Amino acid sequence: MKRKILGLLVVALAVSLSAYTNLPDKKATAYYWFPLDSYSGFPQAVNTLVYSPSDPYQCTNWAPGGYCAGAFTSYSGTRAPYSATGVEIMVDYSLYY
Repeated sequence: MKRKILGLLVVALAVSLSAYTNLPDKKATAYYWFPLDSYSGFPQAVNTLVYSPSDPYQCTNWAPGGYCAGAFTSYSGTRAPYSATGVEIMVDYSLYY
C-alpha cells in the first residue's frame, strides 16, 4: 500500500512540475502621445515629444468630458513644434471639459 501511495505521489509530482512553463515577457508597444482638442479631437502641436506605452496626460477613460489625448504611430517635424502623423491608435477621454 505504501508503495502505491509513493508511486502515486511521484506521478503527481512529475505531472505538476512538467506542467509549469515560463511565459515570455510581453513588451508593451509605445506610441507618440499628443494632447487633443477637447471639442474636435484634432491633435495639437507640442514642443516636447512623449513616447510611452501609457497615457502620460492622466486622462480618465470615460467619454462624457470630451477628448484628452491620442496615441499616434509617428510624428512630423525635425524640431519643435511637433505634429502628430500616422495612424491614431488610441484616444483617451477626459471626465470634465
